[in-house]
Amino acid sequence: MKTKSTKINTQLLVVFLGIIFVSFNLRAPITSVGPVIDLIQEQYKLNSSMAGFITTLPLLAFAIFSPIVAKINHKFGHGKTMFAGLILIILGLILRSYLQVFGLFAGTIFTGIGIAIGNVLIPSVIKHKFKKNAGSVISIYITSMCIFAAIGSGVSIPITNMYDWNTSLAIWVVLAFIALLVWLPQLKKSQNYNNSDDIKTQEQMIRKSIWKSSLAWWVTLYMGTQSLIFYTLIAWMPSILIFKGFDSHFAGMMLLVFQLVGLPATLMIPIIAGKMKNQRLIATLISLIYLIGMIIFLYAQTSFVIIVSMIFLGLGMGGAISLAIGFITQRTPHAKKAAELSGMSQSAGYFLAAFGPLVLGFIYDVSKSWTTALIVLIIAIGLLTIFGLKAGKDELTYH
Repeated sequence: MKTKSTKINTQLLVVFLGIIFVSFNLRAPITSVGPVIDLIQEQYKLNSSMAGFITTLPLLAFAIFSPIVAKINHKFGHGKTMFAGLILIILGLILRSYLQVFGLFAGTIFTGIGIAIGNVLIPSVIKHKFKKNAGSVISIYITSMCIFAAIGSGVSIPITNMYDWNTSLAIWVVLAFIALLVWLPQLKKSQNYNNSDDIKTQEQMIRKSIWKSSLAWWVTLYMGTQSLIFYTLIAWMPSILIFKGFDSHFAGMMLLVFQLVGLPATLMIPIIAGKMKNQRLIATLISLIYLIGMIIFLYAQTSFVIIVSMIFLGLGMGGAISLAIGFITQRTPHAKKAAELSGMSQSAGYFLAAFGPLVLGFIYDVSKSWTTALIVLIIAIGLLTIFGLKAGKDELTYH
């Protein structure tokens, strides 16, 4: 007969596995597009601005639906809400891959909505279920997400060479379906967070909107700026490298290297940051590494220098994304407020990020050069530093 402790540990393990398998699907459907964007452009006769819009659409979906997710979750619970999100991802991937231009854009929107649900819910589920080990679980969650983001970039060209670009994008349906099965046990235990969170604290918070918190806005700006840089690089890095004279195989491999190099940072930063009184110093170091990588990438002309730039860019990217998600749990008193901050930061933040691929694609269309576009990203890293210093304060959002 199972003891109460054993039963609780088993339940936590099931939740943990669900979180990990969901994380596999929160970046790969997006990162898999960049390496084949030129082929999509060619087949559907799209200009660079419209091609950039393919990457922008998921971010707009994040921006529009993220604040709604917290309300849906409060009504139906995280189990049913995330299950619906995975169904949307599956539907979107099928539409995107096989229903021509309409399906490409409609499917991208559905996939973006499904991913938005995961983006918002998972940090708050971690805050709720793994209070004492939130930093460690977040680090594993982000690392898993980034591993499959890298795989998404790395396998697109090989699968395209074997079959076609449609198959390289559709293959992620398999992983989403597996995640759906692993998440099934959560449907029986779906709940909101009111039962076990600090009720008194929630009552104090009820009249205080997260959107009126200046600290929440600094977290949001940090989330948005790091997302803008990341998704812009994911969308256009292969095209920039091809513009510099490298072939598509090398460009796809560098996108893979960029993401793989960031894995140590995504694994360690949440743990280190969680033990610090504030995160100002670590936010500054992350931005400095990012800046060095971007400057090297701007002037790089040889494969060796490109690889060096990928190392710095990858470490900066991994550190920034993990710190941004870590802020959601570090700057909130309980899971309900974490869900609200997660919704806010990923709504307003991704609305900001959505302009990145679109604007830089437009800049290239006008200037026929990527130099100006990369300078814009260097400025964005400067702003990231400022936002990190503000969001890294040792405060909670209800102060």
